[in-house]
Amino acid sequence: MTNGHETERLEKQIRAALDAEVPARVERASRVRLQHFIPAHWFAAAGSECASMYVAGFFYGSISIAQAYVEALSLFLAEAHRVRISNDCPARWQRLYREKVVSSAVSEAAVSVLADRNDFHHLNKQIEREYLKLAARSEECVRHLHTIESEVFAYTIDVPGKLTLRNPRYWPSGGEGTAQVNLRQLW
Repeated sequence: MTNGHETERLEKQIRAALDAEVPARVERASRVRLQHFIPAHWFAAAGSECASMYVAGFFYGSISIAQAYVEALSLFLAEAHRVRISNDCPARWQRLYREKVVSSAVSEAAVSVLADRNDFHHLNKQIEREYLKLAARSEECVRHLHTIESEVFAYTIDVPGKLTLRNPRYWPSGGEGTAQVNLRQLW
């Protein structure tokens, strides 16, 4: 347990560290695009966290979460379309493309996110350690997630406050004419 002076000192240190990070976080956030709304499925928060971790500079976590998210999303789509799946996730995405569930751009984006999955999930010795390369890889993963989500969870806003969903069956119902959504922001 800390006393009042220790708590105050810790708060000042944390505020100073956060203030020092603001310019880099703003710069990273300015390079990221996200779907502002996605369905409120079990994997939705992880997709949002992936982008937030990238903006915060937590690149290992961002990359790993992007890979796990892409795996979960492939299982969701395969189940929704009753597509036979394999345990090989890149092959699963390619199958989803062949079955016309997703476009080639989405399949390629997903396969790219998964390219170094084993290195990150198992922390293999050859895992990338260079900060700038990790930052670039994390940004790439977040961009690929946007490519994937903007097609799979496409929507338009025709009337303020009303989403028109391209694939309503991908969105959990919130009752007659409504859907459960996950709202996003980067910070």
